[in-house]
Amino acid sequence: MWKRFWEGRVAYGAGSQVNEGALGGANALWQRFQLWSQGLAGRGTFVLMIMAFFLGRALILGELAPFSIAFYAVILRLKRSAARAVLIGLIAGSLTVHGIFSIWPMLVGALLLYRLTYGMLTKKKALTLNMVPFVVFLVDSGVRMAGNMAVGDMTAYSLIMSLVDGFLAMVLTLIFIQSLPLFTFQRGVKELRSEEIVCLVILLASVLTGFQQMVIAGVSLENVFARYLIMLFALIGGAGVAAGVGVVTGIILTMASLLAATQIGLLAFSGLLAGLLRDMRKVGVGIGFVLGTAILTVYVSEATSVMIALQESLVAFFLLLITPKSFVDQVSRYVPGTHQHSLSQQDYARRVRDLMAVRIREVSSVFDELSHTFSQISGTGSKSQEEVMSKAFDMVAQEVCASCFKRAQCWEKNFYNTYRALYDAAELADEAKQGKKSSQPQALKKFCVRTEQMVQALHRAVEMSKRDMQWQSQLADSRNMVAAQLSGISRIMGDLAQEIRKENHASVDHEEHIVAALEHLGLSVRSVDLISLDEGKVEIEVTSAGATTADEGEKLIAPLLTEILGENIVVSRKRHWEDENSLTMTLSSAKIFTISTGVASAAKAGRLHCGDSFTALDVGNGKFAVAVSDGMGNGERAMQESSAAIRLLQQLLKAGFEEQMAIKTVNSVLLLRSKDEIFTTMDLALIDMFTAKTEFLKIGSAPSFIKRGRQVLSVEGENVPIGILQDIDIQAVEEELKEGDLLILMSDGIFDAPKHTDDKAGWLKKRIEEFQSEEPQEIADLLVELAVRINHGKIIDDMTVLVAKVERFKPEWATIRLPGVKKIQRKKSAQPPDGGEKLVPLN
Repeated sequence: MWKRFWEGRVAYGAGSQVNEGALGGANALWQRFQLWSQGLAGRGTFVLMIMAFFLGRALILGELAPFSIAFYAVILRLKRSAARAVLIGLIAGSLTVHGIFSIWPMLVGALLLYRLTYGMLTKKKALTLNMVPFVVFLVDSGVRMAGNMAVGDMTAYSLIMSLVDGFLAMVLTLIFIQSLPLFTFQRGVKELRSEEIVCLVILLASVLTGFQQMVIAGVSLENVFARYLIMLFALIGGAGVAAGVGVVTGIILTMASLLAATQIGLLAFSGLLAGLLRDMRKVGVGIGFVLGTAILTVYVSEATSVMIALQESLVAFFLLLITPKSFVDQVSRYVPGTHQHSLSQQDYARRVRDLMAVRIREVSSVFDELSHTFSQISGTGSKSQEEVMSKAFDMVAQEVCASCFKRAQCWEKNFYNTYRALYDAAELADEAKQGKKSSQPQALKKFCVRTEQMVQALHRAVEMSKRDMQWQSQLADSRNMVAAQLSGISRIMGDLAQEIRKENHASVDHEEHIVAALEHLGLSVRSVDLISLDEGKVEIEVTSAGATTADEGEKLIAPLLTEILGENIVVSRKRHWEDENSLTMTLSSAKIFTISTGVASAAKAGRLHCGDSFTALDVGNGKFAVAVSDGMGNGERAMQESSAAIRLLQQLLKAGFEEQMAIKTVNSVLLLRSKDEIFTTMDLALIDMFTAKTEFLKIGSAPSFIKRGRQVLSVEGENVPIGILQDIDIQAVEEELKEGDLLILMSDGIFDAPKHTDDKAGWLKKRIEEFQSEEPQEIADLLVELAVRINHGKIIDDMTVLVAKVERFKPEWATIRLPGVKKIQRKKSAQPPDGGEKLVPLN
């Protein structure tokens, strides 16, 4: 008994092992299936497989099936990894509708033949994307003709239908090439063109034809999903898009079944009403579509058909209600004109800005590192006087003492005395060169047997060492200048990167608000881009649609934006686009102060060229620069030097260089420009147009004057002209101007004109106080005329006067207030000036 029991246990154990092995194999298969299904879902292949299943079921007029081979050909070209799953879906779909003994063998034969043809042509690299539709036509028509020949059907009708099926397959291939990249994820989000939207709708409608004969509780799934598709596009794109989708969907469904001919007008009209009510979101779209369906169905169908149509529309409306908002937003990103599409474009622009900012910051770091490197080199490269003298003494010892018999005694036993004697001899040589009386180096004569040779060699070595020290000093100064310039470039690029990466907090709602206000005014606007809405730093680009009048921006757009934003807005820039027949205007915050200038000049003795140069320009960072440069001498050469200094200073300031660094750079360039002794003066004033605070930088120039009513203030500087010394010390003076102040810059020809007095500044002050005019140009003309008249009609030197007047900004046009248009709340950044009258030196 125990033996039978043990044998049974052993048999049971073996059976359990077999069962465990079978279960392990099933688990492995299940895990592989899970991995395969996850791969399908992750790569989007599962969606393509479902679409292939319904396209395999799709028929035109009950006998044409051009969808399958067209879909398979495009998938094989665009996403070959999904071709096998798509082929399975197409065959499975064809079996469910055609039956086992129908046309599915020809469909499968066409798919397999195309696969073989594709493989052969691909190996020979003879198949391009443009050739795919023609290969599809040949394969599909050829297989259908061969199938008809196999069953003995050689009628003209069968031949024509074979050609029609191949032609439709070719056309569908072209359509799927435009629309399938969205489902194969081979491109990012971008704006769809009109033809791409139509191709996408044709693809979706073709998939819907696969829902034929699928009815649940009397409700056709084909009609339900067709209505759902139109409602979805009505919610996304509005009335125009929904009506177009309705027409295309109705035509495709009619091609599949002539009984659906009435669907074209029904779907188009219902989509139109649904799109008109999309402002009420999903509820409005559903109400509009149901109303459109009910209105048309009552006139063309019976009561039962009306109820069925309403049921189908209500089911489609229910599907729309349960559609996630995230899905609607994702689809909306492809449709131009939608809120989500605008957000996607902003995201793309933000990513581009961030990438540019990162690259600019990297380049800025390179310049900063170069500046640090030059600073280190200039700091460690200088040699002390002891090192230079030691090198000179080594040269003398090699030249004179190398062959001397007393070398060991002088440089080994009496090294200190020899070194001291050479040092004293070098000092005596230096004093002799300077013209001071000096005696012969007696200490050197006591032990040196080659005194004359030693003194001559010592003179040469000292002179060479001095020149070496001078060159090293100039090289160190140049390195310091280069380091400072590289540091300035790094700072400018860093500021630029920070400006680029600055988040644009102006929302799309503000853009739509401004667009609505401009259209309410009757203006045709193509786009409005808000770059900045911070108070005092507003920057808005408005692109008009079509031709506009020259002053439309100044008279209409700027006054309207002034009212909406609550601060003065002006047109700062215009760009004409001839290709698109449009105009882009940049509107920005008006500065609190404006600067008007006047200039008068005269060349010495009435010559053609004046050696003085000047500039008056908006630097771009809220500052206005006025400068006068007086070149050495007169005539064309002086004009070249002064104009070169002015042009370089102008470009450096526009680029964002700090003022003192800009002037030092100009000084360095003038030093390197020529070996001649050429110099020029520089009188620069930078006026802040938000606060009227002015910074004066005077380099060897004549005093400047500020006329404030009957009071005249002077601004003086004591620096040497630029282009003489390598390192110049710039002293800045700051003054807060007031509304109506006149700033007067002049060259030496004006200031030195009154030869009869030593107090030239006081004399000019009195004359300027007597001027009754407040116009900058008249003041400039009066000063030049005064300088010529006081010298009895002679122009004894080049003369230039630049006068700048500080005025508060006054808009030329009144603001435009529209009923119902609200103002936009924004951040405050600019502060009004607080005034001031005293001159304050800057440390």
